[in-house]
Amino acid sequence: MFYWFVESQRDAANAPVILWTNGGPGCSGLAGFLTEQGPFRVKADGKTLSVNHLAWNKIVNMVFIEQPVGVGFSKTDKEIQYGDHQAAEDNFKFVLGFFKRYPEYKGNDFYISSESYGGHYMPTLGKLLADRDDVPSFRGIFLGNPLTYMMYRDYGQYGTAWGHQLLPAPLWMQYDAAKCATTFPASEACQKVTAEMDTILSGFDVYALGFPTCDHGTAAGQQERLQLMGKVNQAKGDLPPPYQPCASDLGEKYLNLPEVQTAIHAQHTEWGDCSRVVGRHYNSTDLNEPMMPYWQHLIQKGTLNLMIYSGDDDAVCATLGSQQFVWDLGYAPMEGKSWVPWTVQHQTAGFRTEFAVPSKAGASASFSFVTVHGAGHMVPATQPARSLALLKSFLGMEIEDATLLAE
Repeated sequence: MFYWFVESQRDAANAPVILWTNGGPGCSGLAGFLTEQGPFRVKADGKTLSVNHLAWNKIVNMVFIEQPVGVGFSKTDKEIQYGDHQAAEDNFKFVLGFFKRYPEYKGNDFYISSESYGGHYMPTLGKLLADRDDVPSFRGIFLGNPLTYMMYRDYGQYGTAWGHQLLPAPLWMQYDAAKCATTFPASEACQKVTAEMDTILSGFDVYALGFPTCDHGTAAGQQERLQLMGKVNQAKGDLPPPYQPCASDLGEKYLNLPEVQTAIHAQHTEWGDCSRVVGRHYNSTDLNEPMMPYWQHLIQKGTLNLMIYSGDDDAVCATLGSQQFVWDLGYAPMEGKSWVPWTVQHQTAGFRTEFAVPSKAGASASFSFVTVHGAGHMVPATQPARSLALLKSFLGMEIEDATLLAE
C-alpha cells in the first residue's frame, strides 16, 4: 500500500500521528496531500510546487495513504472483493506495519481522518482499532463531510440546493409531496423529480456550491469524481492559498511526471486521483449501509475523541444530512454546548455542538459536531485556515488567531 509520511514541523517526536485517506470509494489520499491539507500545492504549470502554509503537518505528523489497493500507486496482482470490511482490514494491517517500520512513533497519540466516503472507511477501521489491543495509542476520529447513510445524503443534497434557492418552488413541492426525504430506496416519482433537479444543478460544483467550477470540460479528475458520485448515488502569507477548482487535475499532471514518480519511489504508471475499477466493483450493499451502529459502538467505548465536521457549502455530503445523522444517534447535547459559534480571526467560523457521552475512568471521551461556514466538501481546500484551527481545537490546542497564519 503506497503512502507518503510527512513529519510535523513542530516537535515531531511528540506530536500526534494522523492517518489520512480520501473517500470515493476509490480515491487517493495523495489528492488530499496535494489539494487539501498536505505541505505542498501544485502550481498552475502542473510541474512545480508551492508551500502550503496552512498544512496540517504544522502541528501533527501526517500519513497519507492510497487505499484500497488498486488506487493510485497501490498495486496488486490479486483479485480483490472491494468493500468496507476488506478496506478496514487492509487499513488496519497498514497501521500495524507503519508502527513496526516507525516504532519511534508508536507511543504518540494516533488519530484517523478522512472525508466523504471516509464516512464508511473511518468508523469501520476505528472499530477494529478500538476493539483490538494492537494500537493502544489510538485516540479517535476527525471526520469531514462524511457519507453516513445514503438516505441522509440524498435529502442533504437536494435540501441544501433548495435552501440555496437553486431550485424552483414547484419542483421542491413535488419532492416534498412524494416524501422523497424519507423514502429509501427512492421511489419512481422521487427518481424522476431528482433527475430534473440534477439537470438544474449541473452547472454548479455540488462539492462547493459557492465556488467556481473547473472549466476544463474533460478534466480527468473532475470526470472521475463525477463518475464515482454517480456510482454512490446509484447504490505562508496573510492570505490562505487561493481555491483552485482544477487542483485535482494539476495534481494528476504532477504525479504523472516520470521524475516525480522516481523521486517518491513509486511505480512508473498512469496515476489517477480516483480508480474507476475500485469504484465500479465496490460492494453496493456496503455503499448503502448506515453507519449509526459503528458510531454508537465507538461512542460507547468511552475512551475516544470523536468529531464530525461539515463544510456548509457542500451539497454532496451536506451539513443538512449530517445533522440528521448526528441527532439520530440519540445523544443529548451538553448543557450550554449546543450550537455554539466558534471563531477564527474574529469571524464566526461555524457552530459547534458537544454531546454528553459516556467516559471511562481516566479517559476524556468526547463527541462533537462542528460546521465550517463557507467550506465545501473538501474543507481544507476551501477554508484552509478554519480547517487548521479546527484541528487545533480537536487536539486540545488553543486557536491563536494572531499566529495561526504566520506559523
